[in-house]
Amino acid sequence: MAAGIALAACSPQEQKIEVGNYLGFDRNGELITAVVDLSKDHILKDAQGNEVPYQVSGNKILFQANVPADSVAVYTWVEGSPSPVKPLTTAFFLGDRRKDDFCWENDKAAYRMYGPALLPENPSSGVDLWLKRSSQLSADAMYKQEEAGKPYHIDYGLGIDSYKVGHAAGCGGVAIVSGGQIWPGGPFSKYEILQEGPLQTIFRLSYDSVQVGNSILTEEITITVNAGANLNKAEVVLKGEEIDDIQVGGAIFLHDSLQHLECNPELNIVTYAESANSDKGIYAIHQKMGLDATQLDFGRNYCAILVPGAENFNRYENTQVATRSYQIGSPFTYYFGGAWSKRDYATDEEWMFAIQNDAICMENPLKVIVR
Repeated sequence: MAAGIALAACSPQEQKIEVGNYLGFDRNGELITAVVDLSKDHILKDAQGNEVPYQVSGNKILFQANVPADSVAVYTWVEGSPSPVKPLTTAFFLGDRRKDDFCWENDKAAYRMYGPALLPENPSSGVDLWLKRSSQLSADAMYKQEEAGKPYHIDYGLGIDSYKVGHAAGCGGVAIVSGGQIWPGGPFSKYEILQEGPLQTIFRLSYDSVQVGNSILTEEITITVNAGANLNKAEVVLKGEEIDDIQVGGAIFLHDSLQHLECNPELNIVTYAESANSDKGIYAIHQKMGLDATQLDFGRNYCAILVPGAENFNRYENTQVATRSYQIGSPFTYYFGGAWSKRDYATDEEWMFAIQNDAICMENPLKVIVR
């Protein structure tokens, strides 16, 4: 995320925010930050005078910028009463509603990770992907449909959970590699929502017993979800005794049959696409509800990981990882996310191209100057 640089203001009532894109393609919907005057209510406007939604975070604002290729977009920060902002991100704990699931989403996709109540079913610390029909926040509504007798493994118009996590990494879970094998973790022990807003939500999950070889570590993963982003940001810290050969990164569960996997060491990314029915149990669930799922087109689901500084792109049975050497106790950052062919990316190639662009954009953040 680009950071704003505060310079001398034009006047106490108005500031200009210049956002520079120095790449050869348009950059739309990227969440950026700017340090501005927050002493009074303000409206943010684009160059055409249209109001732009924003979220206040500390001493800065977050908003989604649209900047054409090789251009500078100018936004105006002017005193006034802003309109309510449509929520595009959220995170929530299900507790007794659904065996301690922790769920989050943005306008692109929804995700969940498993909590302690699911321990008897041997869950992993992997990431489950929920496919969404629209940009509306819909995960809570899908849970409510489930509670009303309409399983979220069936698409009733909001989306569908058709992705199998298994005791594996799912769509972008943490990869911990040591002794020539991958060590999937179990459910989280506790959660904390650090920030919840319409354009950015941040939360932390803690794991108190992560086995790696003969060692037991603790883990904290802090996840940032931004409006308009294909990828979530994950900041991981493992604590415990030193492990000489430990590697940490992101991972993707490849399910029963490998379909379309690409590793790009130059951009530090792995992209994956498959038929969006990896959880074969959805056929039985449809049949129970009087529906023939064999006649349905589930489309394609997509996953990706981006691991800055990745050193190894290895496969451990049905899990593809991108990892690098890790020092116990130090912070480690990577990115992960997924999508659906029935939404933004109609083909595998479109998804993979989008993730390549995301990687390039992270290496070349938008330049923000406040005047």
